[in-house]
Amino acid sequence: MIKSEFDIIITANSPGEVATWLTPAVKALKERLPGAKITVFTPPCTFASGREAAVVAALPEVNQTFNARQLLSFVIGGRKLPNFEPGPHGIVLFLGGDLAYAALLARKLGYLAYAYTEGRVQWASRFAGFLLPDDQARMKAIQSGAPPDKLYVVGDLMLDAIRFHWEKADLQQSLRLDEDRAVIALFPGSRPHEFRYMLPMFLRAAEIISRDLRAVQFVVSVSPFVTEDFLADALAHPGSALEGTGGEIVAAGDSEELEEVALSRTCHDAALGHVWQIKTWGGLLLAAVQGWQYDIMGLAALGITIPGSNTAEMAALGIPMVVVTPLNKPEAIPLQGIPGLVGSIPLVGRHIKRKAVLAAAKRVQFAALPNRKAQAEVVPELKGELRPEDIAIAVGSLMRHPEKLKSISDKLKRIMGPSGAANMIAETLAAVLDS
Repeated sequence: MIKSEFDIIITANSPGEVATWLTPAVKALKERLPGAKITVFTPPCTFASGREAAVVAALPEVNQTFNARQLLSFVIGGRKLPNFEPGPHGIVLFLGGDLAYAALLARKLGYLAYAYTEGRVQWASRFAGFLLPDDQARMKAIQSGAPPDKLYVVGDLMLDAIRFHWEKADLQQSLRLDEDRAVIALFPGSRPHEFRYMLPMFLRAAEIISRDLRAVQFVVSVSPFVTEDFLADALAHPGSALEGTGGEIVAAGDSEELEEVALSRTCHDAALGHVWQIKTWGGLLLAAVQGWQYDIMGLAALGITIPGSNTAEMAALGIPMVVVTPLNKPEAIPLQGIPGLVGSIPLVGRHIKRKAVLAAAKRVQFAALPNRKAQAEVVPELKGELRPEDIAIAVGSLMRHPEKLKSISDKLKRIMGPSGAANMIAETLAAVLDS
């Protein structure tokens, strides 16, 4: 049994929350409170990929991890969890999922609860405080009825997740990239259902772009939440919903050599990464890299991505992007709460969810996080029934105008502001635990 000075109980689920909120937060908490025992619960979540618990368990700062079933058995069923003996002094921190689970854990354990949100406030009486990224989120929380004295602006936690492992020149050389050609990075998502649809669409767009713009090259960023088997299957069976293209992982020769180079001393933490070489059905050859997404962002002149936390990270680095929200297959898009669960009902569920997604899409003015912060379209967003050609046109209009890319880059850096939220959260919780 691990003896600890304090217990810090965290809820987090979905790829974005784990990668961009939980990871920097536990690092800062462990540095500020080295004697604390950190336990992470991954609650039920319609946005989860299914691999969150495994990714969380691999974080060196996390002492214990419990999945959604174990969380429910503990807070609702009253069952004891293996080797979970929280002491009298502790705190609950919400970093994702549903606020209700953090509130239930706090009540069960007799701990104070704090929540980091983008202005979402529920169960306000159960939380001692809400930690927010900016004044815009604070106003949103006040409009939702949150008491102003419970609101603390700490900064955007996503910015603290950014960490580089490579020297830029070393990574370019290891991936066999031409230093005279601009890199366009593809970010097809973290969850299996979105990755399966978006990867073929992005690859087809890359084929079109490469014929139109000769001085570009492509790299795919593969999320840690996507396995190699799933990557191979998504390439082999691209489907037809988004008019994408398939391909294969090149199994011999260059791909083995690429991986061997990538795991050499030129990388500061080689164990985190994996490299494949992909050849599309249209003959385009490109690297697919897992584990070094920020290094890939750092190489890129432009990113092609779906909405999500990586839009904030690229914005913080000043990387222009085209943000793509296809509504060709709306029933495959996850939704929060009851509408998300309705989609699994036999026969009628898909039809109901399709309508719910399309209705929700009409209400959302901006999907990219920097655009939301600015309340303006700083980076182009494509939404609706889309084809790969639509992406290629948008990318071409940016890549042909370097001055436009520079302007977007400068605006993005100003919008996102400085990092440091993880340390602010750690200091806030330390002050509560020390009092």
